[in-house]
Amino acid sequence: MGIPNLLRFLKPFIEPVHIKKYAGKRVGIDAYSWLHKGAYSCSMELCMDPKSAAARRYISYFMHHINLLRHYKVIPVVVFDGGSMPCKAATDNERQRKRELSLNMAKEKLEQGNTAAAIDFFRKAVHITPLMAYRLVQILWSENVEFVVAPYEADAQLAYLTTIDADQGAISAVVTEDSDLIAYCCPAIIFKMDRFGNGEEFTMERTLKTEKDGLSFQDFDKKLFTGVGILSPQVYRCVTLHYC
Repeated sequence: MGIPNLLRFLKPFIEPVHIKKYAGKRVGIDAYSWLHKGAYSCSMELCMDPKSAAARRYISYFMHHINLLRHYKVIPVVVFDGGSMPCKAATDNERQRKRELSLNMAKEKLEQGNTAAAIDFFRKAVHITPLMAYRLVQILWSENVEFVVAPYEADAQLAYLTTIDADQGAISAVVTEDSDLIAYCCPAIIFKMDRFGNGEEFTMERTLKTEKDGLSFQDFDKKLFTGVGILSPQVYRCVTLHYC
């Protein structure tokens, strides 16, 4: 998910952060990134017995992180994907085909008694369904956690929320695993946030104002930076060296 190798390329500008840095601020959550991570803990149950109690551990995972933010006085705003993008139909179909193949392999490994290998395939096979998202929405509603369903993909909606005024519901940062948010010019993004609130922070301001490991974007503006950012890291490096 996201732009291949972009985070690795920008690693010199990404720094450790704890979520408490954003105390008192509204932070957007890419719902499906946490749903996917939570589903890994119960992937076999979701694939084999989705109605079981064990198959709902993804909700516990999600709500632990929500409560962690609240503990540190961070206001979570959860954003869900909406409708599928028609232009991505072929990609979605290919992903579904791969999930089906992984599910078949998982069942085969399970029959052979190779549980570890089966779990690896179950994790590749698991799919976040509308019903799973709906169950989570019910919990968020009961816990008075703000949430939004985007028209299409959540990343565009999250990026939009960073651009509006505070009285319209703006957010200060985004928690996600999707590097596309960099190309959308989000001012602050937290990747790989763990269950204790530690993560890795990218900020547009730091990236455009500092030089790290001989790499500099100081002559870039946001438009140039994000325009180049949608290209491959190899092209990105060539353009960067040209401007430095």
